[in-house]
Amino acid sequence: MKIANHLTILLFLSFFCIVQTTFAQSEEQKALAKLSFMIGDWRGSGTLYPVAENKPYDVLSKVRYDLDGELLVLKHRSIRNGKPVLSLHTLIYYHVVEQQYYYYAFRRTGVRPFTGQIVDGKFICTLGDDYRLIFQRTPEGLFNEYGEKRIDGVWTKTFDDLSHPTSEITF
Repeated sequence: MKIANHLTILLFLSFFCIVQTTFAQSEEQKALAKLSFMIGDWRGSGTLYPVAENKPYDVLSKVRYDLDGELLVLKHRSIRNGKPVLSLHTLIYYHVVEQQYYYYAFRRTGVRPFTGQIVDGKFICTLGDDYRLIFQRTPEGLFNEYGEKRIDGVWTKTFDDLSHPTSEITF
């Protein structure tokens, strides 16, 4: 009887450990889950600033988790008159030791590395002290990305993309 009880306890503990390991989230997964508002297929329009010099463009974005939720992949294309104006393949990850998000925007001409943080529900990525990208979900459920440049100490918009959910986008 004692062997059966010990065996039962051992089996229970083994099962408990397996279940806990299976359902436990890594720190990277927990951090990237905070960016779930970005996940989806998005279609919309964009504006460059200053508006007087702007020609509107269409926006397509696809955002997915990868590597079991420890990486976020953002594919983006801005199109004007049927021609791509900007094409990006962006990787976002969280570095646990540094407690820092990293945003790497790859394009044909190279990569732009940003650091990121979540502030008031917005994902803010900075490049140096004078340029930043802000990602947010609007109260209406739209996906909004905009860029800002610090000019004479004042943050000034450089572009503003606003997109709504759409059916799956293929690139």
